[in-house]
Amino acid sequence: MMQQNLKMNKVPEFVPGPPGTGKTHVWLKNRYAEFLEAGYEWDRIVVLSHTNTAAEEIVKAVKNLPKLKNIPDTKLEDQICTIHSYFRAEYLPLQKYEEAEHKKFCDENVAMRNWNKGKWDKHPLYTFSSHAHGKEMTFDQYWQVCNTQSYAPYNKHHLKPLKEKYDAFRDNHKKLSFEDMIDNFRFRAEVPTNIDILIVDEAQDCSKPQIKALQKAATNAKRFIFIGDPDQTIHEYAGSDPDFFYQLASTPEAKANELDEGLRCGKTINEICKNIIAPVWNKWGVNAVRTWTPVEGVVGNSYWIPSIEQSCRASEILINKILNTEETFLFTYRGNPTHKNINLFLQNVGIDYKLVSNDKPHVSRKDFRCFKTWNNFLNNKVSKKQIMEYWPLMGQAVKVYGKGDVDKLKPLIDKEYNIQEFIEMGFIKPEAKQYKDFSEVVIKKDLIEKIPFIRRVLHNKMNIEKMPRVEHDTIHKVKGLTYDNVIVDLSVYRRERDVYEPIRLAYVAYSRGKIDCWSIGTSNFKDMPGGLAGIQNNRREILKL
Repeated sequence: MMQQNLKMNKVPEFVPGPPGTGKTHVWLKNRYAEFLEAGYEWDRIVVLSHTNTAAEEIVKAVKNLPKLKNIPDTKLEDQICTIHSYFRAEYLPLQKYEEAEHKKFCDENVAMRNWNKGKWDKHPLYTFSSHAHGKEMTFDQYWQVCNTQSYAPYNKHHLKPLKEKYDAFRDNHKKLSFEDMIDNFRFRAEVPTNIDILIVDEAQDCSKPQIKALQKAATNAKRFIFIGDPDQTIHEYAGSDPDFFYQLASTPEAKANELDEGLRCGKTINEICKNIIAPVWNKWGVNAVRTWTPVEGVVGNSYWIPSIEQSCRASEILINKILNTEETFLFTYRGNPTHKNINLFLQNVGIDYKLVSNDKPHVSRKDFRCFKTWNNFLNNKVSKKQIMEYWPLMGQAVKVYGKGDVDKLKPLIDKEYNIQEFIEMGFIKPEAKQYKDFSEVVIKKDLIEKIPFIRRVLHNKMNIEKMPRVEHDTIHKVKGLTYDNVIVDLSVYRRERDVYEPIRLAYVAYSRGKIDCWSIGTSNFKDMPGGLAGIQNNRREILKL
């Protein structure tokens, strides 16, 4: 078992908490404040997370505490950061590198791009190496247990020489990978003496090497705390192990008071999540059952949509709610094949959106530029010459918006135009002929006949200055986030090596929502894990719509 392999010389306190029970924004903030009041210095309290986004959220949660008001954010971020950032910073003084040089030195992306002649995005080597390290396996050992289809068209005899070539490049150019940062800390002789409190958020996502490194970092710490939920372990492919945390939760010296007050999910989503995760609880017995409460006064509804492309009463309710409320919405899904379908659905109904992992307001750069250009063009603020400069980008929209409509735009770059000509080409309804210029048309509704992105512009449904209320991304990318409503696409289902993995993925997905939830694409649950019957139970009411 993992617990035996880890040889727990320093057992952390474990604070388990189901989704939405305030692990980060309530419990962590309160404990942090208590430690400061108890006399611990802020620069001897270390809080680690797995993502920059999570670390930033923790900084926001504690930065206004009275004893931290005069501490610069940059200093606070040295103590509240990602696991890899902390171990990189710890390794830095030993090697006596300047920070600017070290950032380049430790950049895995730089190394991979240089080695692979600029190519990076789809090369499987980094993923393979990272996952093998997370499971503390050699190349050959991991090849025996991994899903080799994930690395097609590569095979063992092809990928292994590439890894050797990549390792040689790193050695020759003195570059570190993320795995090197962890191992260099684990195996060094020095033990940190500057930590009194070490807190690890979302600890269930830690791999074996990370846990061992964290134990070493906490050698002289007075408090060593893990916060997390083993039921939300969805990175097993990278080495995280829910079994370790179930065992930890039952260890007397590690067990802390479990968080059981729901601060996010209403009654409907709360019940769905409990039904989904029930088989995992059954595996571990009564000790695994969690009884967190729903948010008082929030019930919510559950809906079923057969297909994202298929209009039905449930999808109409969803669209109307997005357009007529100020609530936030998350579309989430198992894998990237669903990404395009969600994009097209949102584009076709004129809903502005963004990708969770993209800080920019809109997913599509060409969509953004088309919006900006056409808005200025139709308000007589941009010339035909400028339009022609953007035309290549607009031409790329053919794949999304249809070749016929885009072709009809070409006359606009060859001659002057007026509203009547737009009417004749079918872009604007005849009712618009009473208006003298396009600026008046822009603010009116139901006057645009064709082309989705122009329709959105002229209906003023896109605002490039304001971040949209609708976001989407994979389940792995949205973990830890909260929205008023969640739409979970289950049309792509993978049979995993671990039967419990899709259960935990669905559990994480639905628990992002507060009020209403929609299930897309799964009409038959017989081939899916038993826990997803929790969704099936709600379909009886859904099908009445």
